[in-house]
Amino acid sequence: MKKYFVWLVVALCVGLVSCSDENDNNGGKILEDDTPSALVPSNGFYVANEDWYGHDNGTVNYFKNDGTIVYRAYRAVNGENETFGATTQFATIWGDNAYFVSKQGNRLVVADAKTLKKKTVFTNLGGDGRSFLGINDKLGYIGYNGGVRKFDIENLTLGDPVEGITGQIGSMCYAGSYVFVLSAPSVYIVEPETGTIKQTLNGSFCTLARSKDGNVWIATSANLIKINPETLEQEEIAYPDNMTISVSWGSWNAGSLCASTQKNVLYWTKGANVIKYDIDSGTANTSFYVLGKDDEDKQLAFYGAGVRVDPISDNLVLTVKRSGWGNSGSFNWVHIVKADGNVDKVIVVKGDNGSADGYAGAGDENYYWFPAMPFFEDANLPEILVNQIRLIPGETKAVDLNQKIVDADNMSTAIIREVEFAENDLVSYTYEKGILTVAAKTVEGSTLCKVVAISNGKRVEKTVRVDVVIG
Repeated sequence: MKKYFVWLVVALCVGLVSCSDENDNNGGKILEDDTPSALVPSNGFYVANEDWYGHDNGTVNYFKNDGTIVYRAYRAVNGENETFGATTQFATIWGDNAYFVSKQGNRLVVADAKTLKKKTVFTNLGGDGRSFLGINDKLGYIGYNGGVRKFDIENLTLGDPVEGITGQIGSMCYAGSYVFVLSAPSVYIVEPETGTIKQTLNGSFCTLARSKDGNVWIATSANLIKINPETLEQEEIAYPDNMTISVSWGSWNAGSLCASTQKNVLYWTKGANVIKYDIDSGTANTSFYVLGKDDEDKQLAFYGAGVRVDPISDNLVLTVKRSGWGNSGSFNWVHIVKADGNVDKVIVVKGDNGSADGYAGAGDENYYWFPAMPFFEDANLPEILVNQIRLIPGETKAVDLNQKIVDADNMSTAIIREVEFAENDLVSYTYEKGILTVAAKTVEGSTLCKVVAISNGKRVEKTVRVDVVIG
């Protein structure tokens, strides 16, 4: 028996959860599967800001559910001298950390995901910062304007550049067995651990996202490309009503294409419109939500990425400003829109930087935030629901871990699932695409299986009883 199972056997002996009163024929307990825990709501959401270039570095505002806005939330915790770099354009929470990526200066800031207390800062990534992608609980990728390099999450250290990836990098996603790394002329399909490039696509690319069904969607200048992340098969899909997706590579932002974790739909912005694309039906609502005018009859517009989907509420969070230049950028709102297209609330975003010229020309208490993108707390851990696999000698049983491992604020296809059995002569097994197939041999007995789930960078493990019994 492998060494790591020693403590697991002890844990098993002192008691397992969810035991029924029914005994099997050998007198052991039958362990029912767990049910998912009650949903833990988030306390709010964040918006990372480019902020007002030439006046201040990038910032992050925290929008609490009670209506309170904590302006410059990172500085509120760490002090005014602790800042992001210039033009913060990307932020995400992964595992225990929040990652803020800026184009210049403090190009990567890593903070505690719950408190925003600073952990470390990197000024040199090899170029101007672009984006961060979590692979698992140990490995991340950092994109910059000259390529991609690995990031050691456990030790908070930069790794080597990924060989063969060059040029300005934009959005990235991890799906199936590969990392999809996007630049303007290429999409690199990479094996994450080795950094080996499996395939390169050439074209004119804007941004990308992973949908609930697990497929990768790449926005090009001409159409959408859907890629199966296991087989790498591609399908080209025309933009509905010519509602194309764009991203500015000259002044890069993360792009508006995003996906719900609860429904198999995509969202993006075009002009003043939010487009909702239903993947299963292949239909689109090109006027799902349309920005109007403010109370001074000024047209509104999206800024930065413009839209992201709250993984728990399924609401859209939209970053909105007045259309146009000049002091139009000093009038900011966040629109919260339900999945049916109705407005839940409109939040006015004000807050100057406290200096004499901090809001000159902006109007009373207004400020030029230039919002980059919304991002969200990770309020729920993944859960492994299975407790026992019971078979009779000679029986084969399939356990769908896609259903038995869940995370309330992540899509099932994004959860990494692993299994490992203790050395035994009782069963054999295969594991493919989330389906664990266990085949009992001819003798009775019990063994153990370690099940691992990694979701949103958080790892949980569980010991599962595997019993071969008669009756």
